[in-house]
Amino acid sequence: MNILLMAMLLVSQSEPLLPQWMTKEESLMVDQIGAGHKTTAPPGGWVETPAEFERLRGIFITWIYGSSSTDPIFRQIVEETGEICRVYIIVGSTSEQNSIISYLQSHNVSLDSVDFYIWPRNSIWVRDYGPWFMHKEDNSEGIVDFMYNRPRPLDDTIPWRIGQSWMIPVYGSPLEHAGGNFMVDGLGTGFVSTLILQENPWYTQAEVESLMLAYSGLEQLVILPRINIEYTGHIDLWTKILNDTLVMVGEYAPGHPNYNMLNDNADSINRCRNREGFPYRIVRIPMPWSTSSAPPSYLNSLFVNNKVLVPLYNLAEDDTALIVYQQALPDHEIIGIDCSAMSGWGGAIHCITITAPESEYLHVKHYPLPDTNDTLNDYRVRAQIITSSNPINDSTLIYYKVNDGAYTPVPLTPVIDTPGVYSGFIPAQNIDDTIYYYLSVQNDEGIRRTSPRHVPPQTYSFKIYENSGISEHYTAHLLGEISTSPNPARNAVSFAFDLRESTNIKIEAYNVLGQSVKIITDREINAGLNEISWDLCDEKGRKLPQGAYFYRISSNLEEKTGKILLVE
Repeated sequence: MNILLMAMLLVSQSEPLLPQWMTKEESLMVDQIGAGHKTTAPPGGWVETPAEFERLRGIFITWIYGSSSTDPIFRQIVEETGEICRVYIIVGSTSEQNSIISYLQSHNVSLDSVDFYIWPRNSIWVRDYGPWFMHKEDNSEGIVDFMYNRPRPLDDTIPWRIGQSWMIPVYGSPLEHAGGNFMVDGLGTGFVSTLILQENPWYTQAEVESLMLAYSGLEQLVILPRINIEYTGHIDLWTKILNDTLVMVGEYAPGHPNYNMLNDNADSINRCRNREGFPYRIVRIPMPWSTSSAPPSYLNSLFVNNKVLVPLYNLAEDDTALIVYQQALPDHEIIGIDCSAMSGWGGAIHCITITAPESEYLHVKHYPLPDTNDTLNDYRVRAQIITSSNPINDSTLIYYKVNDGAYTPVPLTPVIDTPGVYSGFIPAQNIDDTIYYYLSVQNDEGIRRTSPRHVPPQTYSFKIYENSGISEHYTAHLLGEISTSPNPARNAVSFAFDLRESTNIKIEAYNVLGQSVKIITDREINAGLNEISWDLCDEKGRKLPQGAYFYRISSNLEEKTGKILLVE
């Protein structure tokens, strides 16, 4: 069946509305998934995917008008969103646009913030096939288009149509990946379920992670088991990233088939750290008891700047869900929208919307400085900045304090011949001092961003030790003193240690997110003095970017850990 004929067939079947899952007719056309998808080279360089909780210029919805069950939901989304940002409504024809305008006006909904696009489409599930905006190293915007995991070729064209209309380049990822199974923290960490591996069996997990890094800038991809029974496998039915260190996870009552799994997934997220080195905190929210393959969920909500639109189902847990959101996000207005008509559909508010972040932006990437024994040389702080306008010199600063002293500002200035990279120096300090610091940048559009994001209570810190820049812990006594040289390192680093008897030694390196980047050695090593070198490359032989890294040296009985600073 050719693509045009298949598209015509699917459009003719759009009433009743196509569900999130594949229909019987579609299940006969799975070989056509991605038939019209365009794969391109990745954008190149550092990119950052903004989080949903960041500032928006608007939201996209695909409205197939004429359903008594969904039209009121779309109307309320437009009404609440239009008060604070734009709403981009994708319709199939001029007559449908006119019908929606009349419908909104009859309910006194303002059209001042509404824009229409007349484009062919198959379904309302724009979250799964819509555009993923990202900001590029050259201070411009881009759109990532994943392959939609349904044989709906008109839906699959929407990101490209938006890119053409807005004059933003589109980068086609080779991954089959629905947007409902994708959340990011805005600092290079993404969360997905194991569905991404199931739908891309021709790629290894490492290859999937590399593609998400190349196209979306994800330095850490947290892959969690998909929950039982539920059909879509999407993470947005049981997880919500509220800010860069706070994650909401659903909670079923004891005895439910997903009770233990969601507890385990919450624990897994809690053990992760973001790029800035801070752990994710967890807040739990009740999940209405359901063993349906399309259960109701309060996690399928939508951030719209200072509002959160939460689906409600006329259930006993509705009020509790709103209270949990308000307690977790006290500076947001929590708006409940009755989505009981969508119970059993496999999604709610989040699934029928996708966000467009502000065109004005500022991102700061910095890896925390490690502990050190250097009391002679100033401590160089480096950061990479992506911004839609120029940073203001007097407002691009490092703030540092020593022990309990007051914060002192020092400038961050551009690094010559390295566009987008800034550096500054914290003065050398004394043994046993602890230095606390953070970065603050403001651009000429008035956007200010700190690194870490939340200052206070978050700040970076490092300590001056007498003998080494390594913080170690001991569990046994086969390994003697460990030294790393040079540290900081540019091209290679050597681990020197005294082994009291022959044993198997494993040395593994990790980035600041806790991800393993290289198994340096894992073999039997003879007793006595030993020296093992590492070329500062990852498992695929790629040179690692500058920043702080951690190592773990372990035998069967003990382990020691420490830090290495890689500099350019």
